[in-house]
Amino acid sequence: MSVAGGEGEHGGMEQRYPLGSPCWVELSAEDIDEAARFYRGLFGWEVSRLESGYPVFTLEGEAVAGIWPEPVSGGSASWTVYFAVEDIRSLNSLVEDAGGKVVLEPVPLEDHGVLGGYIDRERVHFMGWEPHGRYGAEVSGRDCTWGWTELVTRDVEGAKDFYPRVFGWGRVGEGDQTLWTVEGRPVASMAPIPPDVPGEGLSAWIVQFAVPDLMEWARRAEDLGAHRIVEFDDPVHGPAVALTGTQNAIFVLIPTSSLETRRRTPSPGAPKVLSRSGRIIRPPA
Repeated sequence: MSVAGGEGEHGGMEQRYPLGSPCWVELSAEDIDEAARFYRGLFGWEVSRLESGYPVFTLEGEAVAGIWPEPVSGGSASWTVYFAVEDIRSLNSLVEDAGGKVVLEPVPLEDHGVLGGYIDRERVHFMGWEPHGRYGAEVSGRDCTWGWTELVTRDVEGAKDFYPRVFGWGRVGEGDQTLWTVEGRPVASMAPIPPDVPGEGLSAWIVQFAVPDLMEWARRAEDLGAHRIVEFDDPVHGPAVALTGTQNAIFVLIPTSSLETRRRTPSPGAPKVLSRSGRIIRPPA
């Protein structure tokens, strides 16, 4: 698994992330060549390798995401979120004390840092990253990069207990819609899975990519073989589209223009579902 960052390796400036916040996203997929084709066509990303040999996606020479050449636990391809921590072994204890599990014991990656793998009470997978020389994505929060991270879960109350115990997060928002904060700064959000959505194992950390024109980029994704699964309209944050991309990896597209609002204001309620798997649920108001 790979984590990027540090000054100058890909031509970008070092970008550090507060401890406890998301710092890196990584695609686990069996076919790296197919993943490279899809994300090059969608976002203009290229693939390069760090000196250690790990492949990373880059945009204009800056590392934006990682690639791990096999699906997590042998399942479908998926996007995984890394969280910056001061000490990975302490994170092991915090996760277990909060009711989660360690699924990958700490792995040192040369002088880059140390990673570990975890699941929460709902078996949602996430990674911890103890940075030594590499801190995370060299660029994020702009067009065609990772823009935001959201936990979708059936166990909202359990998550409200688990993640503050593990990462020391604060929380903003009433009810089920939540902004997670580090030192008062929003770093991620949480939303409940609607009760009318069937199926087990749907809880996950969802990676959201910022794009300049939401519907245009959703169409591009479909032209490249993606499938639109849900289209949302949030009264505060605006629209979003969830898709399954190459090798069935789920991701969400959001307008770049919505990022500041997402970082500042929790939604007062669940977003309106406009369509699901191509079927119109409710027409736009």
